[in-house]
Amino acid sequence: MSSAKTERLVNLTMALLATSRYMQKSEIFRKVAGYSGTQETKERMFERDKDDLRALGIEIEVASADPLFEDEPGYRIKPETYQMPIKSFTPTEIGILSTALGLWLDSSLEDIALGAARRVNSTAQLNPALEISSIRNLNLSAEGLLDMTKALASRSEVAFSYRKTGATKSDNRRINPLGLSAWKGEWYLVGEDLDRSDIRTFNFSRITSKIDISKKRDMYEIPSDFNIKDYLIMYNAEGIEIKARVKKRQAEALRARAIEVKSLDEEWDEILYRSESNGIALKEALWYCDSLIVQEPQELRSSILTSLEQVAKSHG
Repeated sequence: MSSAKTERLVNLTMALLATSRYMQKSEIFRKVAGYSGTQETKERMFERDKDDLRALGIEIEVASADPLFEDEPGYRIKPETYQMPIKSFTPTEIGILSTALGLWLDSSLEDIALGAARRVNSTAQLNPALEISSIRNLNLSAEGLLDMTKALASRSEVAFSYRKTGATKSDNRRINPLGLSAWKGEWYLVGEDLDRSDIRTFNFSRITSKIDISKKRDMYEIPSDFNIKDYLIMYNAEGIEIKARVKKRQAEALRARAIEVKSLDEEWDEILYRSESNGIALKEALWYCDSLIVQEPQELRSSILTSLEQVAKSHG
């Protein structure tokens, strides 16, 4: 679905939700952005849009704007039929809600996102709790992300090249995708590695080739007890934990995946974050220069000082 059509569907939904009366097509074509062209073109667009919204489970009522006259029918969406019912959510549904609400933070919709989270968490039936955090720093257009989403939806096998942490060469992987999620500022895939007969976690930034999707559909099933968060927690636990001082409003990429951020004074915060290895942590620390001062672990701090001394000797 194109972005223009998606925007038009959202505009139409909001217009039909906001109206207290039935809106005629002529009024919809005037007030809802996205309808253009000849009258016949707009009619076809509107009919397809109605079918698409109904396919999504959105109920559109059709009735005469004035019951006393047989005029052009009107349309509206009753708010009570559109509202999300309070229920007990599965871990997968919680993950989807968390990611969606995270996109609204740090925008004009921030209050709505926080309000929605409070409303969901207010039900005693909820397990687990809904936690949302800003993901504005995520690369939402990550190469291959859309392809992987399609493969996951069709339950199709994928193949790609992947470079592990510390490796110089990439390996070919054949994977049955089980889950896709944002986690601490990056995108991850969890899937069944068909050549290794094991479930593995893959950082999208380490995929080094185009993602090939099998034409076969429904090749596997996702276990009913699968929870992607379990694998992401284990994957991130393999790295090192770093405590550092960071200047305020600096190192946003590190802040996005921070475990904890504490204000020290008007200029500095203390940040606790994880990195995949000492080597990667060293490169990150050197990149941020004097905006970041690593305090722990001592081994990493010593490596940084040694690297800075070498730079000073080489360049004066």
